[in-house]
Formats: sequence, C-alpha cells, structure tokens
Amino acid sequence: MVNYDILAYYIGSNILVYMLIHIPLDLITYRRKTEGYKEDAKDYPAWEDQNFTKIITVITSLVFWVFVIFWPILHIFDIDDFILFFNFAILYVDEVFQIIGLVLVGLGTFIASIGRISRSTKAISWGVPKELTKKWGFRIVRHPLYASYCYYFIGIPLAMLNYLLIPLILGIFGYYLTAVYEEKILVREFGEEYIEYQKKVGMLVPFIGRRKAVTPKEINGGSGRI
Repeated sequence: MVNYDILAYYIGSNILVYMLIHIPLDLITYRRKTEGYKEDAKDYPAWEDQNFTKIITVITSLVFWVFVIFWPILHIFDIDDFILFFNFAILYVDEVFQIIGLVLVGLGTFIASIGRISRSTKAISWGVPKELTKKWGFRIVRHPLYASYCYYFIGIPLAMLNYLLIPLILGIFGYYLTAVYEEKILVREFGEEYIEYQKKVGMLVPFIGRRKAVTPKEINGGSGRI
C-alpha cells in the first residue's frame, strides 16, 4: 500500500497548484465584472427543474474540498486516525488502484489548471459567453473544470482506499448533467460553430463523447447559425 505520508503531500501539493492558479484569476475576473455580465446572466436559463443536479454537485464538491484541504494538514500532525479508520485494502491490487488514483488526481489538476489559464478572465458562470474558448485545456475536453472534478472524484477514493470517499463518485453524474445542460445553451447560442467543436473534442474524457450527428430539434431550436 502506498505510504499515506506520500499521499498527503501529493494531494496537498496538487490542491495548492490548483488554488494558486484559480484564485488569482478568479479574483481578477470578479473585479472586472461589469453590468454587461449581469445582462448576459439574464439570458442564462434558470435551474428550477435541475434540483437533483444542483444538490449532488454541491454536496460532493463540498465534501471533496473539505477533505483535500484539511486531511493533508491533519495527517501531517498525526491527528487523522478517525479518517484512516475507514480505509480498506483490495487484496493484491491495492497499490495498483492507488497509483491509478494518483494519476487521475494529477490529470485532474493539469486539465483544471490549463483550462483555467486558457479561460483567463472570462467567467461564463454568470452568463452566456460572447465567444467560445477552444484553446489549451479546451482542446483536450470541452469542459476542463467539470472533467477535473470527475477525475478527482474517482482518483481521491482510489488513492485513499477509504469508504468515506466512495460517495464522491456520485458527483460525476452531477457534473455530467451540468455539462449536458450547458451544451444545449451553447448550441443555441453558437450554432454550427459549437457543433463542429463538439465533433472534434470529447466532453469530459479526451476523444470520448464527441458529437456524431445533429437532431432536427436542435437545428430548429438553434440560433439560426446552423
């Protein structure tokens, strides 16, 4: 089994990299927020019928962040026995699963970081974007941030082999549904440009989830650019 001291430093360093890239860019983006963004937000359909998606993404994301921020610190001070009590072993292959988990955590940090850098100070979270971002992380997957959470939600439970973290996997469905919801909006907004992008780039996994065809409903409900 992989040494938990190594796991603590590895997970902690990945999250530190994540925050050092995201926090400054998020602060700059927020400071540049204008009335125009508020107007854009009015065009973003409400989530009244997406309660399940909101609940599952919020809860799993909160559990994830509480763990990755506090567990490495607790472990360094050797006061994490109440968490490690729930660890388990998979006979003969526990190290293999842990190494796979570590790779997924690193991949999540990489995609989240280059995705955030490529988005720069554009913040689509409060409105429909005026132009598509298709460089860097967005050349790997269409939703770098959501993809990173999916990799984390598999990687952290595998790396830790801890029963308490297994429910994080449910968050993958929440982020997948969020991506599907947002892509309907982006197809309506950008039409053929976004559809061509969907054909070339996978949704959450490289090369997987690329669009094969366009339905008549999407064409009729589009922005007129298709």
